[in-house]
Amino acid sequence: MKHILLSSLLCLVLFTSCKNDKKQSETADIESNTPEKPVVYVTNYPLYYFTNRIAGKTIDLHFPASQKTFPDYWKPVADSIAAMQNADLIIINGASYEKWLMNVSIPEDKIINTSESFQDKLLASGHVFTHSHGGEGAHEHPEMASYTWQDLSLAIKQAEAIKNALMTQSEKDKTTFESNFENLKAELEQLHQVFLSTVASQPDLEIAFSHPVYQYFEAAYKIKGTSLHWEPSDNIAGDKLHEIEALQKQKDIKSIIWENTPLEASLSNLKNIGIQSIVIPPGGGKPVQGDFISQQKSNLEALKSVYITP
Repeated sequence: MKHILLSSLLCLVLFTSCKNDKKQSETADIESNTPEKPVVYVTNYPLYYFTNRIAGKTIDLHFPASQKTFPDYWKPVADSIAAMQNADLIIINGASYEKWLMNVSIPEDKIINTSESFQDKLLASGHVFTHSHGGEGAHEHPEMASYTWQDLSLAIKQAEAIKNALMTQSEKDKTTFESNFENLKAELEQLHQVFLSTVASQPDLEIAFSHPVYQYFEAAYKIKGTSLHWEPSDNIAGDKLHEIEALQKQKDIKSIIWENTPLEASLSNLKNIGIQSIVIPPGGGKPVQGDFISQQKSNLEALKSVYITP
């Protein structure tokens, strides 16, 4: 009787084990048949925002320089390079933005240069950079102004390049990508037109920029500006104050645009000579608050404080 009972228990255990193995096997088959999301890397915040707006959760999106205020100065470490080499797409800004690409081996067929369609509209920064590769020695290249998205009409072209690239990765999501892109495009176009009309209200107004990083902003919206080489951390006093006073007399400048909030002492010194300070971040890094669109709206309000007389 004992032997019969033991045999029955053994059969039950074996049957249960086989049943569980079958379930696990079926689950594994289902998981293996579920397509993995395309892995996509981006190199600055505007590209991250555009890609996320267009693709959402249909992709596995990575922005390795997300903690950098200025991602154009980011240099990838070995792990990041290996991850990008294995990604499906690497979406870049182009226009001399990713200088590190000169010294890193990334499959070219994975790289999507979002500024490639408007090479004729790229602006020179006035600088050159040197790099070397292989046994060819050092080379000098003219550096382009990189912050293309400041011209929202170019930002739309960059978003469109992203949409087109994503469509090559997921046939079933094409309609979603197209619809999301059109919604984003409409928002950017509306903002672009308001920027144009704001500056057009006083087309001859002269302003100053704290740093020469607003080339596309100036060109797109026909802003008459003079670029200085000031940092927000600089104390605007002494020689620097004399510099802006001379510019003020020469061009009747009453406002200066900063990349970030300057020192309180600088704000006070400038205000005392009749210079208004406003902040319009260049926008390559992730905003402290909000997103790309809300940042553009904030920039617009700042610009209106200069051009629209109360």
